[in-house]
Amino acid sequence: MARRERTGEFNDQPDPGVHYGPEQSNPARADSLAERCYRLTAVDAQGCEHCGQAIATQEWHPELGQLAEDDFCIVILSEPLCGVLGPIATGVAVCAPSEAIHRGLRLRETAAAYKVKAREGQAPESEETLTLSAKATMALAGGQLLANPPLEVSPADIFSPRETVPRLELLAEALLAQRAAQPYLHSLAVALAAPADPAPNGRLAELLPALEQALAEAREKVPRFQDLLADMPRMASAPESLAPLSEATTTATFAETACHLYPSPSDLAEDIYLCRALAENPDDAVKAAHMRRFLIEAVAPESEPELAIDRTLALEELSFATLVAEPHRWAAMQAAFERFRQRYQSAYLKHHQQYYEALLTLHVQLLNLVSHAQALRRLNTLRELGPPLGENALTEYEDIPQRIGPCTLCTTLERELRDAPRCPVCGISLNDEPPWEDVQRVRRRLERALNRQLQRLSSKAVSQILATSGEARVEQFVQLVQASQARSLTDVLDDELLGFLRRLLVEARVKSLLAPVFARLQEPIPDLSEEAVEDMAEEVARVIHDAFTTSQQALPREEWPQLTPGTGEPSAA
Repeated sequence: MARRERTGEFNDQPDPGVHYGPEQSNPARADSLAERCYRLTAVDAQGCEHCGQAIATQEWHPELGQLAEDDFCIVILSEPLCGVLGPIATGVAVCAPSEAIHRGLRLRETAAAYKVKAREGQAPESEETLTLSAKATMALAGGQLLANPPLEVSPADIFSPRETVPRLELLAEALLAQRAAQPYLHSLAVALAAPADPAPNGRLAELLPALEQALAEAREKVPRFQDLLADMPRMASAPESLAPLSEATTTATFAETACHLYPSPSDLAEDIYLCRALAENPDDAVKAAHMRRFLIEAVAPESEPELAIDRTLALEELSFATLVAEPHRWAAMQAAFERFRQRYQSAYLKHHQQYYEALLTLHVQLLNLVSHAQALRRLNTLRELGPPLGENALTEYEDIPQRIGPCTLCTTLERELRDAPRCPVCGISLNDEPPWEDVQRVRRRLERALNRQLQRLSSKAVSQILATSGEARVEQFVQLVQASQARSLTDVLDDELLGFLRRLLVEARVKSLLAPVFARLQEPIPDLSEEAVEDMAEEVARVIHDAFTTSQQALPREEWPQLTPGTGEPSAA
């Protein structure tokens, strides 16, 4: 026996090949004609899969008109509707026959469940299907298909007399499109009808003519304000953004286009109100657009709660919806904006002054880091000490002065703030603070890198090399390194001393490479065969070549070391 998913339970299903006459019954399915529930899945225009159900029942019950956790629901009745249907949730469709289907809905399945999927040409061979008797199909095709709002498909589209399988996939897709489009259709209807109330259950075909008229009137006014709208591309492009919606021919196309163009229905309504305001009251609409842009760009920080409240109230008051539905409130809208602008201007001027006063302190801190940066930059050139350190910190240190330069509008800023919410030169907002943390972070990173370089110089091996120079300036340099006096270190570590230190370190490196070779040459050679002598000569040549290659890579040509005859030690060229 096949098994079918029911609402909350599984019951045995009769063999599809067995006919149950008027006096016959199946004890295992005594209540199956009362209500059966089949799980469905359908794919919307965006390719997303949704879960729903089809309910076969004899009579209508109000609870059937509500959606629980499903995305859609199809109710198939075996009795015609009598009286008022009652409220139906968006996403619910009711299929009622033109006449009673005696003996109930004889629904027969080819498998345990019915699944609807997006079709391309024909149904997959493995897909389960649900079949109806010819009489039931005829009755449902001539009956009613009810939904809220009405769908663009008819009962005959779903229940074709030429097919035994109802096209529930088409009905499910129509319900999904309707459910996706409904919030946008409602916003469209409200925005087009304001200040009047919109017609209930506005359908796309009824709304499109009004939308096309609003767009045509707005397009006529845009060229007149082309210069003023040049820096407000969203307002200038609103009619063109709405154009694809006016070309939609089906609810599914409208839903797909609306979801693509507008993140939310309120965004669609705002563009409708904008176009209507531009068509009906263009002068005030352009002024309102400038004011709204000022409010949007005028950031109010958390430290100014009253200013933030004034900004929110002004934005709510100064809307295109209010301008369309209540044009008599234009004076109050302007007053709300001016009240905020004055308070904002005072707060911004104070913040701007304090900001650049603080930058003076930052400049002093950066000057204190000059010696650290210069010393680190010079020591990084001594590759003999190891890889360079703190290069990213040096780059950031060099970039900071470009971010904290003076503002040239400090004395004339008040005049500029009448039309713009920010200084046109520096562009800081009330939320911006001087880069204190950036400067402190750079200072810490520079000091850490410089200290590591000084530790390298203070190592026993390097100290011994420097101590053998006999140069007074080198001794002074070593003392400063040991005392970690970065500021004085910069004064001593000039290019000449830097070159001398590099030469000392390179020569010490060459000596360390050659010392084992010279020591080995002084030892007795146990094997004086020609082959052994050649092998030793090749090894000596390789070591000497590596040593002098190292020095040549580190020093200018004029400072390349050479072997002084008779000493076995490198000397300057």
